[in-house]
Amino acid sequence: MKKLLPLLVLAACLWPVTAPAHPHVYVDASLTFALDDAGLREVRETWLFDDIFSRAIMADLGLTPETLSSPEAQKTIHDGAFAYLKNYGWFTFVENGGERVPVTETRDFRASLSGNRLVYEFSVPLGLPLADIRDFRLGVFDPEYYTDIVLADGGVSFEIDGMVRVGHTILPGKDQTYWQFIVPDMIHLSVSGAAGPAPEPAADGLREAARPGLPERVMTAVRGLQRELTRRLDEFGLRLKDDPFGPALWLFLGLSFVYGVVHAVGPGHGKAVVCSYFLANPGSLAAGALMGNAITFVHMGSAAVAVGAAYLIFSTGMGGFAEASRAIQPASYGLLALMGAYLAVKAVRDIRRGGLLSASSRGHAHEDEPTDLRSMLLVSFVTGLIPCPGAAVILAFAIGLNIFWIGVAALVCMALGMGVTTTLFAWFAVTARSVTLTLSGGNAALFNRVYAGLSISGAAAIALFGGALFFGSISG
Repeated sequence: MKKLLPLLVLAACLWPVTAPAHPHVYVDASLTFALDDAGLREVRETWLFDDIFSRAIMADLGLTPETLSSPEAQKTIHDGAFAYLKNYGWFTFVENGGERVPVTETRDFRASLSGNRLVYEFSVPLGLPLADIRDFRLGVFDPEYYTDIVLADGGVSFEIDGMVRVGHTILPGKDQTYWQFIVPDMIHLSVSGAAGPAPEPAADGLREAARPGLPERVMTAVRGLQRELTRRLDEFGLRLKDDPFGPALWLFLGLSFVYGVVHAVGPGHGKAVVCSYFLANPGSLAAGALMGNAITFVHMGSAAVAVGAAYLIFSTGMGGFAEASRAIQPASYGLLALMGAYLAVKAVRDIRRGGLLSASSRGHAHEDEPTDLRSMLLVSFVTGLIPCPGAAVILAFAIGLNIFWIGVAALVCMALGMGVTTTLFAWFAVTARSVTLTLSGGNAALFNRVYAGLSISGAAAIALFGGALFFGSISG
């Protein structure tokens, strides 16, 4: 058991290796399938955005509820906040007969407001003949997880012209799971002509195979909580517009902290890096807290600087922020890969010199060796350098309500909340390394192998992590 434990700890600590994607925009999607005797003509989509993003994008594009319906405003929002989604197939996944159907165009785009929430309506032409429709399924989701799209309750309807008959089933698309535990809903269609057999629902075996497990259900709950917190933040933010220093201020800041804690549970935010770093290097709980908070404050601070510059200097709003973020990403990921490579080379060099594995230090080297503060802070800076899109949305929201400095204060509270979650991961890695080395300390050979394995593997994980993100950013 002693020999197996270090391997189990290593696997557990490296498990959260995911890219820094996390939802900052929330969408409720509704779909209408248009069919006739010839086949499936199109699917009409309706996207209902969350309040905060709606206000942010309207303010950023200089639009108001009164002007939104004008042809000029419709063109502005289409060109500035919809057309670029072509690069992502408008987040619409279509599969028929086991083959992906590419989504290359949309028609009849229209933007409107439902209360304070922005609505996109558009159609995706499909043109599938009736005889060719088999094993058809469609889902709307963002696999990069910057946008959290869920199917609205009662969000599937049909417009049928002719005698065609259709049945549908909504099942989790487990084969399209992204970021390990986010499972999108898929609408499965069964279609037949007037003379054909009645469409049948999905078989029980298919339903059972699609059933989400415990981690997926936990992430679904986290997603729901984030949506509710976003709604509450918008509610208190509106109160602050009229009474900036009233009771809503403390509720707004408190909810920002809670949102940060919950938000950082999802993919990204440096959890993989802090785990890998403290596997590779000695550290204390204080060092773990410092690194966890340093990453999140740099992450939020870089967003504040980028958004402030975009608005105050370049007058480009969130569009300028997005361009700056895309430019910074490859450089940051490349630096992270280089830092990991440096730490791995340093570990190998020290091991070959015997500096890490002296017999006198065996069993308590992890307690006595000081943390390399400079390298730890450098890794923190490089990891958090990418501006946080969520911070950009909050700041744009605050600017639109003329409460900019309250928005900045909310980012500080959000960073503190995210720091709490990231710190817990750092503490887990620090403790795991300490326990592993203590348990292996009675056996010199095992201790040496474990110490070397943790040091090299942790550093290599940072290098591979940064490298994967770098190549993903330049290829995307």
